[in-house]
Amino acid sequence: MAGASLFPTDGEIGLAGLERAVTVRRDASGVPYIEASSLGDLWFAQGVVTAGERLFQLDLALRAATGRLSEVFGERTLDDDRFARTVGFHRAGARMAEGWDADSLLMHRRFREGVGAWIESMPAPPIEYTMLDLEPAIPDEVGPWSAAFVYLSWGLSGNALHELLRAWIAERAGASAAEALMPHRSPASPVPTVGALRGAILDEIRGPRGRGSNAWAIAPSCTRTGGAILANDPHLDAIQPGVWLEMHLSAPGYRARGVTLPWSPGIVLGATAHHAWGATNVSGDVQDLFVEELSADGGSVRRGQEWAPLVVHPETIDVRGTEPVEIVVRESSHGPLLDRFPVGELEPEHVGVGGVSAESTAVALAWTGLQHAIRPSLVARAASATTFEEFRSAVADVTCPGLNFVYADIEGTIGYTCTGVYPVRRAGDGTMPVPAGDGGYSWIGTIPLDDLPWSRDPERGFLVTANDRPHDDSYPHLIGMDFHPPHRARRITQVLEARDDHDVASSAVLQADTVSLPALDLLGPLTDLLEPGDGHGRAVVKLLKAWDGDARADSAAAAVFQAWSGALARRTSGSELGEVFERYYADREIWHSSVLPGIVAEAASGNARSRDAVRAAFDDAIAGLQERLGDDISAWSWGALHRLRLAHPLARIPGLESLFTAVDAGVGGDETTVAQAAFDGRHGFDVAVIQSWRAVYDLADLDRSVGVLPAGVSGNPASPYWNDQAELWLTGGTHPMPFSEPAVSAAAAHTLELRPAG
Repeated sequence: MAGASLFPTDGEIGLAGLERAVTVRRDASGVPYIEASSLGDLWFAQGVVTAGERLFQLDLALRAATGRLSEVFGERTLDDDRFARTVGFHRAGARMAEGWDADSLLMHRRFREGVGAWIESMPAPPIEYTMLDLEPAIPDEVGPWSAAFVYLSWGLSGNALHELLRAWIAERAGASAAEALMPHRSPASPVPTVGALRGAILDEIRGPRGRGSNAWAIAPSCTRTGGAILANDPHLDAIQPGVWLEMHLSAPGYRARGVTLPWSPGIVLGATAHHAWGATNVSGDVQDLFVEELSADGGSVRRGQEWAPLVVHPETIDVRGTEPVEIVVRESSHGPLLDRFPVGELEPEHVGVGGVSAESTAVALAWTGLQHAIRPSLVARAASATTFEEFRSAVADVTCPGLNFVYADIEGTIGYTCTGVYPVRRAGDGTMPVPAGDGGYSWIGTIPLDDLPWSRDPERGFLVTANDRPHDDSYPHLIGMDFHPPHRARRITQVLEARDDHDVASSAVLQADTVSLPALDLLGPLTDLLEPGDGHGRAVVKLLKAWDGDARADSAAAAVFQAWSGALARRTSGSELGEVFERYYADREIWHSSVLPGIVAEAASGNARSRDAVRAAFDDAIAGLQERLGDDISAWSWGALHRLRLAHPLARIPGLESLFTAVDAGVGGDETTVAQAAFDGRHGFDVAVIQSWRAVYDLADLDRSVGVLPAGVSGNPASPYWNDQAELWLTGGTHPMPFSEPAVSAAAAHTLELRPAG
């Protein structure tokens, strides 16, 4: 059944709407190389191929962004749709689409036409439509597609949850507990504008946020190849199909290779003949929660001594199998009023916002993503740059989410630039919900673009960004307070500093690195606190003392360390926080990176309570590992606990799990390692966030560049490209990424001609 809808790799297809013939070649990994004689036909052909490989994924992405999942999945996704409609991804998308420039409108129209042309021509619908008794519902109007960018921005804008967590913890256990469990650093006193950032700043700020990524650029002076090298691995949810579709696109005026998004034309991350670029999440603070005082009828909010009426948006959610659900969204001048909020990485739970406010109040979300999002033409402008300065100007249009861009070109220039729109507050630091009524905490502007950090050709010969703080203490503006800890950045820097003859292979090895610096830092002090009694305890301590901190999949010591850390979290914070603990521990990095070191230090200094907790948690960990993995310590491994499952949503159907599961394997790493493998602390150790794409570009010869997806190019489980890259990805391998025409021709294994119909 799945095979009936396979997109062809050879032969010819006639398509209405195509102006001239387009060639689509495939290499051994199924990567499409699309060559057109005009930009319009290139975007059209990209839409055809995208729909041919990822139609159901595209359909779901547009539904998720517009709060329409329940039309497919019924009441199972009603909470998701309620939240999407409440925040208003669809309303924001429609507003921002009205501001798209002519290039964005034209290129996206041709892309949508290509999607529609394939739907009209496909031999059969993808198997998901057959199994769910559906027809593709791809909207032609621009708004829902623009909303998909807004929805993507939401996934990279995590500060509102951190504000809620601090408020929940403070309500449950007091303000001191909130500061201890979710620490952050206050900014330095303002100083004159710093101008350009030189080098990379690796401070010890604590307090993680959202999904992350790694990227680095190495100058020719530190490479064996004589050219610059750029590496990037964005970290996103562990899903199947993955968010990225790998492609090579070529037409007069545009030639680029890298990865695309299923709902928009062009290469988002990749390389041209002149330069390569990668990106990481800035993790800046672009969300604030305002506590609004409501009038007696709930229709207005206090503004000083006056009452301001709320804007009301009636919403109807169609729910498969039952009656539509009517909701009313209320919105203040700060943003939509929230009553529930999603928590967690694996199977997020929608929990009530209540507890932050009394019955006569409500919480409003202010978020830059409701006014700013990416436009399609950005990718064309970024690709056409001929200097770092032109590239910086192009990506300055990335307003939300704010991204750290790393750049390298064939002249040997390497550069970094921070992008995004970050609010300037009248007061406060954005770490807790604040009162809205008197305007004392309102946003009064944004950080000037020219004041955002940037760097070009640093003396040490490389640039690193891994979601850590992008500036030093002298920086005069508040970009955020909840950046990721610098562990990944420190490890990347450590490896890059160790030699001056880097090449593509060494960067690919670094991307697969699973050494945990926090584990190395804590291992000695932790084991020194133990007084193991029985044979198992002594054997485990011996194992830990010999561990090199490499959280490989086959490491027994890594399994012990992770189990011990989790047990200690529950012993020290579980009872204190009650039901809030599960919400808090969903993002395990907060506790593991920010709280655990303090507990160890307390225990080492003689605090009996902390010492006893460490020892009891060690016993808990051993007992838990024995229960799950048996008594034979030599058979324990981190990968046995820490499993990655890349499964299509339909893998939930009993009996069809194997058909729709692309990867099910034990993996190494965690949230602190370069090879990102974070997990949701509520649900054991199963991986929730991964390296969604790994790429290394050699600017001395782009044909030496390599990349790999976690599974494969296709979203069709009958395709040979459904999960053909999985083994490479799991073992740290890569596939070639030929760029030049001779290399592309040599790599071509299949050729398909798209021709105008008739």
